[in-house]
Amino acid sequence: MAQVSGQAISGAVDSAIGEAFSGGGAFISPSASGVRFNFAADPDAQPANGSIRSTDPFTGAGGTLANNGRSSEPGQPARIEDAFNAIGYAPSTKAPPLRVAEPKEWLGWAEVRGATLDRWGSSSAVPGATVVYGNQINLLAGLTRKFTPNFVAGVLGGYETFDYRSDALSGRLKGDGWTVGSYLGWKITQGIRFDAGVAYSGIGFDGTAGTAAGSFTGQRWLVTSGLTGTYSSYGFQIEPSARVYALWEHENAYTDTLGTLQAARDFSTGRASAGTKLAYPVAWSGATVLTPYVGLYGDYYFKSDSVALVTPGALPFVVLDGWSARAVGGVTARFDNGAQLAIGGERSGLGGSFGLWTYRARASLPFGAR
Repeated sequence: MAQVSGQAISGAVDSAIGEAFSGGGAFISPSASGVRFNFAADPDAQPANGSIRSTDPFTGAGGTLANNGRSSEPGQPARIEDAFNAIGYAPSTKAPPLRVAEPKEWLGWAEVRGATLDRWGSSSAVPGATVVYGNQINLLAGLTRKFTPNFVAGVLGGYETFDYRSDALSGRLKGDGWTVGSYLGWKITQGIRFDAGVAYSGIGFDGTAGTAAGSFTGQRWLVTSGLTGTYSSYGFQIEPSARVYALWEHENAYTDTLGTLQAARDFSTGRASAGTKLAYPVAWSGATVLTPYVGLYGDYYFKSDSVALVTPGALPFVVLDGWSARAVGGVTARFDNGAQLAIGGERSGLGGSFGLWTYRARASLPFGAR
């Protein structure tokens, strides 16, 4: 389904840009598509490895005053050495140097998203039969380059596979395809950033409806953009955001197995959304920070279609439309080596005419500049 792919790509772009702007900060602000860090946080700094070394101010050619805490002169009372130590001749300690984390110029990432459509309408011709239900998986990966502290850009590639069924039409639509694209991000202020992306997909479809079957191809363009804020209050990470994506898909004409010519189809669809997410980082260990999060968004789906009325027996398509709400939740983990892991899910269509469950897992690994 085109809209599921649009949501997956839009969310992945949002997460990738957020990670690039994090600068290695310790605070995590998950995005609706996975994990996002507070780009206003300071880089990590910690003592360099190695034990604290003691130095003796009198070490040199004339020998040392400190010799395992005792004088080197025979018969010298130990209490004299203790007295000298007490007035300031004890070994001094140098403060260890701080090691500043090396800024990351390249960030590779990967994401897998799965979605299950549990219902889409009902048919009056076949009482109780669901028009469309099914599932879809999107695999995405990319590489982000941080050119300046306030500007990043990257490229992405992906693969999708889907399988939807219709009891009302005794039909099935399945297929797969590849995606390539690019994106950019601009940190306007310490707490607000802008991002935009574009992607192209080539899709192959195989469908049946009753006794008819057919295969055809299609092409899709996607444009996505958004504004995201990051703020902190009483230990909570607060992330308000507004996003929009729009896609245009062309499906080529074909002749089905019954000899019927199915016309080409052009349609567009998209989603505008706004809402807020709350996260609360918890230091699970000295090397791991866990961050559970929840969020609520209002969504508006819009569409246009060159086919005003679907031909009886045609292959089923799903295009979401109208207002609904969306709830998200999950947990992210950040490790001391900069690696990140996120697991979560969302429920779309609250208050709308459909129910869509989406689950996701995301991992990323930073590469330091050389």
